[in-house]
Amino acid sequence: MLDRRLFLGGACASLCPPEAASANLRVPESGRLAFSVLREGGDIGAHVVTFARNGDELTIRVVIDLVVRLGPVPVYRYEHRATEIWTGTSFALIDAQTNDDGKRMSVKALRLANAVSVESSNKGNYEAPANALPSTHWNRRMLDGPFFNTQTGELLSNAVSARGATTVETASGRKINVRRFEINGPITLESWYDDQQTWAGLQFKGKDGSQILYKRWD
Repeated sequence: MLDRRLFLGGACASLCPPEAASANLRVPESGRLAFSVLREGGDIGAHVVTFARNGDELTIRVVIDLVVRLGPVPVYRYEHRATEIWTGTSFALIDAQTNDDGKRMSVKALRLANAVSVESSNKGNYEAPANALPSTHWNRRMLDGPFFNTQTGELLSNAVSARGATTVETASGRKINVRRFEINGPITLESWYDDQQTWAGLQFKGKDGSQILYKRWD
């Protein structure tokens, strides 16, 4: 998600050896990726991605729940749900629903023979290039070509720049080596992938300069 907005913050923000049928789709052996979402160091919620195989089909479910509070009072809520399906190594479809503090958005996309058909409540309906992928971040391949925002439906291309290596902390405090990638869209964020090309987290600044950070659970 490249256009998640936080109240006062601008934006907030889906490895074992792969099976033969999904040779280029590295997913966690546990079938789960989960992140604590922090705003200026304070926990505001979680982003959880689960993976389930059924023969040649891989189903990915994304659940994001965030709440920003002023003291004990909730002042902003964000909810996102997405179901993404791959057949073998090919993206097949996604159905995503977002509630951005009362503003509801939907994105649906289906692979056709020579294109990806996208239906978006924000951007209308259009056909994206055949190699376009959803911006669910878990898949490192997303960065290699055009991708569409799963909140707004916006198509982005030539939006990624490699930024070299660094070390980040997981939620438990363990340090891991990652490769950094800058993604430019409605906001600019930095997404990280570990040595196995598994999504390791991200960070960006809200409109007020507040720091938003994803820390992966071990």
